[in-house]
Amino acid sequence: MSTSDVLVYTRTAGYRHDSIPAGSDALVGMAREGGFGAEATDDTAVFTPERLERCAAVVLLSTTGPVLTGPGRATLEAYVRAGGGLLAVHAAANAEPCWPFYRDLLGTRFAGHPPLQPGLVHVEDPAHPATAHLSAEWAWTDEWYDFTSHPRDADVRVLLRADEST
Repeated sequence: MSTSDVLVYTRTAGYRHDSIPAGSDALVGMAREGGFGAEATDDTAVFTPERLERCAAVVLLSTTGPVLTGPGRATLEAYVRAGGGLLAVHAAANAEPCWPFYRDLLGTRFAGHPPLQPGLVHVEDPAHPATAHLSAEWAWTDEWYDFTSHPRDADVRVLLRADEST
């Protein structure tokens, strides 16, 4: 599998976050700085085996609702099962509500969130490349998501933990 591109997918079929354009620009810029080709799109037609075989990663950026076609789901599932990288950002936990593979991949589903509020984040896996550069704990203000089940009950690797007492 060639891995020269990063595909940032931004389609929504529900709430559309105002931050998507800025997030898309930031992710495309970081990919290019890292020496990858990068494309941002909301076009369902990009989910073909030929397109994804060029991808080091597919990023679902704040996608909401059913955002893929049946063939697109099959293509993304085959890509992930073959070792392709997938990053689901923010509201992507609310995408594809009727697709069991995606629910199992995430380990849970979005249930809702309270208003913005401060809290502490703890690094659970400091050896992982995505977290190795982070402080063990830091303060953050965000929409802290509630999920339909605890992700630790699924077969997922937890990298960060929100301190619910804060």
